[in-house]
Amino acid sequence: MTSEVLKALVIVPNEKTREFGSLLAVARAEAQKREKADKNPPIRALNFVPELGIYVAIYEALDVQKPEAIPHRG
Repeated sequence: MTSEVLKALVIVPNEKTREFGSLLAVARAEAQKREKADKNPPIRALNFVPELGIYVAIYEALDVQKPEAIPHRG
């Protein structure tokens, strides 16, 4: 069974990010940078929060294996 990990990022709109396509491009690029990935992680939602004047993008985090912990001897 695969569990899906979702992450969010905030986009503050400006003159260049007024259209939905531009906002989606910014969300994809930022998610790719955060995940240090070769391809764009899937954007699951892109919502405007009118009370704050921002957009929140929810994306699926890439499946990254965590290194095993090394026991501490002491």
